[in-house]
Amino acid sequence: MEYLISEEKIAKIRTYRSQRVWDLMKEHDLDFLYLWDYGNTRYAFDIMPRFHPESDGALMGYLISKEGVVSVLLSDSFVEHHPYQPGGLYDPAKPGAVWTPDSVVRSSGSESYMRSVPTRWARLTAEAINANGPGAKRIGFDGILDLGAFQALQKLTPGVEYVGMGFDMAKTRMIKSAEELELMEASCEVHNRVLWKGMSEVEPGWVDFQLASRMAQLFALEPSVEQHCLNITYSYEPGGAMGMIWSPIGRVYKEGEVISSDCGIMTFGSATTDYGRTRILGETTTKIRDAYNWNILNCHELLTKIKPGMKISAMVEMFIDAHEKRGMPLVMLGHGLGTNMDEMPQMNPADKQEYDAVLEENMVLCIEPTCVVFDDTHGPQLLWFEDQWVVEKDGLRRMAPLSYFDIDDKDLATMK
Repeated sequence: MEYLISEEKIAKIRTYRSQRVWDLMKEHDLDFLYLWDYGNTRYAFDIMPRFHPESDGALMGYLISKEGVVSVLLSDSFVEHHPYQPGGLYDPAKPGAVWTPDSVVRSSGSESYMRSVPTRWARLTAEAINANGPGAKRIGFDGILDLGAFQALQKLTPGVEYVGMGFDMAKTRMIKSAEELELMEASCEVHNRVLWKGMSEVEPGWVDFQLASRMAQLFALEPSVEQHCLNITYSYEPGGAMGMIWSPIGRVYKEGEVISSDCGIMTFGSATTDYGRTRILGETTTKIRDAYNWNILNCHELLTKIKPGMKISAMVEMFIDAHEKRGMPLVMLGHGLGTNMDEMPQMNPADKQEYDAVLEENMVLCIEPTCVVFDDTHGPQLLWFEDQWVVEKDGLRRMAPLSYFDIDDKDLATMK
């Protein structure tokens, strides 16, 4: 385990994040806030609650009182084999945090077990509420673990108004502190070194599984990486989601084709990365080469025009228009990033989102313009790449800039 920035700065990140969560509770006049969502628990407490979002998590959630007292609900197996210790992984009072831990660790069962005994989680949550603030009137939830369990909790807490807080938590996480940005950029540097090495090794004849396996191996050797949690090798497929297959399928890479690697990691201190590169293997047709170059150069040209104060939808429309004129419609554009690899703001046209975020300083964006070129020799090829950008006073700045295969950096509008 290794932090990429000093532990003093890690503590400042915890202070910044936990204080923003506490301020949100006060803003919404909450007596308690229950956090279970993967990104939110990482944000508020700097913990890894489950090995993967789809796995059966050991952590059932944190219940925060308006005084900042935090009750922890864990699974039986965690309590039995990993006794709670102050200063440990699941301790809400890590250096820098504003939280005070409850003296009781409540064993509520794992997620799958809870569904067979939903009243147990409800009873223990109600017990924590009564112990740290009897008479509560408003309790925020960032998500419902199980509808039956939640309904059981409602019966045990009559008179309480439950408030959905997932959307507000997502908005809170969009603005980063200086230390968060430093950690994210340092994480990108690790990511990009590994990404470039792995992509450079691929040769015609490789199978997409080999590329994914190589990336996993390289990231596993990095001491700062808490988890390697995204490993995609895009390929065009008319029947796939958005016309593409995301995961390895046994595709054999051939000379002249376009290959992709979209990876994400989480580093210690709760920062994520989402960088990716496309590469043409060997010689290809002029049509593919021109389309590949245009997608990258056009993106950088458009990004010189993006400024704080613009709405996300305005940026999206710029890309849609450019791709329509080129005859290569935009498939996807990007998203925000923080303690999750894919979070707000989401990059969609105005008519496809309820919250059209305004770009603010210290937001971090993953921009990944994706399109398809149809070639007579090599067939349809998916064109894609991804970079992380931070919104600054005068525009966007690329975090830990990584070169592109077969593109000279001096030709990029954002580098001039």
